[in-house]
Amino acid sequence: MESTLPILRYRRVILDAVAPAKVTIITAETGAGKSTMVPMMLYGAGYRVVVTQPRRLAARSLAEYVAKGHGLAMPAIVGYHTGEERVALPNTPLLYCTDGLQLVRELVGHGIEGRETILVLDEIHEWNLNLEVLLAWTLRRLEAGEQFKLVLMSATMDTERLAAFVGGNPPVVRVPGRLFPVKRLTAKRDEVAAQAIAFAHRGENVLVFQPGKAEIGRLCRTLEAKLGPKAWVLPLHGELGPEEQQICFEPAPDGKVKIVVATNVAQTSVTIPDITVVVDDGIERRSEVIDGIQGLYLRPISQADVDQRAGRAGRVREGTYVLCSDVKMEARPAYSVPEILRLRLDQVVLRLAAQGVDAGDLRFFHSPKSEDIEEAKRMLIALGAMTLTDGLTLIGQRMSELPLNVRYARMLVAAELLGVVPQVAAIAACLEAGDIRGRPRESKGPPAWRRLTSEAKSDLLALYDVWKFGKPLLQTGRQAEALLERAGIFSRNFLRAEEVRDKILTAIERRIEVTEKKFRTPQAEREAILQACLAGFVDHLFCLEAGLYRGNDPHPRKLDGNTALVGHHPWIVGVPRDFESGPAEKRSIQRLVSTATVVEPKRLMDIAPHLVEHGAEGTFFNGRRVA
Repeated sequence: MESTLPILRYRRVILDAVAPAKVTIITAETGAGKSTMVPMMLYGAGYRVVVTQPRRLAARSLAEYVAKGHGLAMPAIVGYHTGEERVALPNTPLLYCTDGLQLVRELVGHGIEGRETILVLDEIHEWNLNLEVLLAWTLRRLEAGEQFKLVLMSATMDTERLAAFVGGNPPVVRVPGRLFPVKRLTAKRDEVAAQAIAFAHRGENVLVFQPGKAEIGRLCRTLEAKLGPKAWVLPLHGELGPEEQQICFEPAPDGKVKIVVATNVAQTSVTIPDITVVVDDGIERRSEVIDGIQGLYLRPISQADVDQRAGRAGRVREGTYVLCSDVKMEARPAYSVPEILRLRLDQVVLRLAAQGVDAGDLRFFHSPKSEDIEEAKRMLIALGAMTLTDGLTLIGQRMSELPLNVRYARMLVAAELLGVVPQVAAIAACLEAGDIRGRPRESKGPPAWRRLTSEAKSDLLALYDVWKFGKPLLQTGRQAEALLERAGIFSRNFLRAEEVRDKILTAIERRIEVTEKKFRTPQAEREAILQACLAGFVDHLFCLEAGLYRGNDPHPRKLDGNTALVGHHPWIVGVPRDFESGPAEKRSIQRLVSTATVVEPKRLMDIAPHLVEHGAEGTFFNGRRVA
């Protein structure tokens, strides 16, 4: 199969373009073989190559595919490195990694360097936040005269605009695809399951796109019930472990058809080899900041994304793509809205400030709004990371050294002073991995995890109690997952939280003092843990009004349904989040406060005195009147 890849005919063209240029742009249609073969060409020509991918799954699967397909040793020749896995040596000459990991390496001074080194930014059309900053940063280095090469690749991108942005008239190589013909059909938006079932009955292997994990779970159950033992139904999303994801690439057992139900992790770079039909609801769940609150919203995918998804169907033979949507192609945007224009920028602003760069001065392909940068600075000022004159505080410098969400980084900096770093690292890991507290489907009573804690005033401490209960169960080996679930703990998130906690402790061991303090009483320890955690939540104070909680955004909110808090409380801190769900005609937005903790404003005023203002109208904390 690889010998017929169209991109192989362009080997000389690509190498001749790369040799004299600082930046080369390669646009290769879906199926051309760019993600596997271009790095191999460059490696074969004597370059050391680092290839970035937007997702962990793609970085891992591409590295394994290249190593196996070309008989190259892992990790001596080919490797991969993500935030959670490393199968690579310091000098591995062909390395696949996530763009987030490469960005961190660049900003801490361990980026690529040398005339014979090439950084390949693949799937650049996705324009996630890490990729946007990574391109701006590496172009800045090149403009400063540093010696390395940059290759930008995608199947769908505005090459003319990108070339103009890069400047210097970079060479552009265009490669056709190797797609088999793909018949495009449309259906009604509620026919996703029916279409998948119909094609499965015809013996076709089907890839179904859904916006999120919850929708994937519901559809998998429907398909299993309707098709029974004749179908092998598999979920595929970012929260699954590597082994669970890898199953989707295996051939179906004899006599069965395979149906993979996936989020957009299967949209680019990743090829599930035996798929011949794609059924798509044409929707994605994506993060956006609205009224200063980052939420998850259901949005139609772009025309470029439709083309990417359709391309998954024509890899092995003629295929079929069915778009189950009432939104016509011409009504969809040409390209997706870049993350830098719809997400919070606090981590970007902090990371750049640590390098002495104001985010507003960096040249981005998609320029963020100045008010979004200012909002990020306001949050960092609230957390004590920045001064009013945009300088980093000592706290901010410490936070920037930790490869964490800024909120969790602030918690750990406070935890060091209080001697509770391991405990707070566990809480941060649980927040990063997703709630470890399970709620069985169709359950009408209180969830089982409530038996594991007596905590009624802090979700943060309740999480810690649940984690402490679950930790010893990991020593039971194969029984661990069943025992965790029986206790009311979401085992998949718990196991991921354990991995994240280990990585947090490893990442901070040379930057933060991890030694645990000895406390006279368990309550004193809990107070110290809570004090450290509150340092990361001072920017979101909510007051109870008419049964709902009001913060600094325009919308009243209710507590997340899985909260540990009992009763109503005048003041809480927590994280506001919006979540859109439901079919098109009945969609609703839940406005919630998650990870809430009951608090007295005076306690926050002691933690963050720089947010206190006294005036004739009263005392205000971070803009909220508290007295």
